[in-house]
Amino acid sequence: MNKGFEAFKKTLSPQSLKAIYEETKLEIADDHAEGTEAFSVAMASQMAVNLVEAYQGWLADQEE
Repeated sequence: MNKGFEAFKKTLSPQSLKAIYEETKLEIADDHAEGTEAFSVAMASQMAVNLVEAYQGWLADQEE
């Protein structure tokens, strides 16, 4: 795995992951009922997107 990604992973605290989780939950709340399979799939998909966005933001900060 990429050394940069490993460094990024070390910056993820339980609090930052919870913030990403809460943001994700809000983003999909209007489209899917919590507790359904559709909610779980949407949550996993959007969580992946949000983590990639957080990684891209971290990379941009590292370049500065």
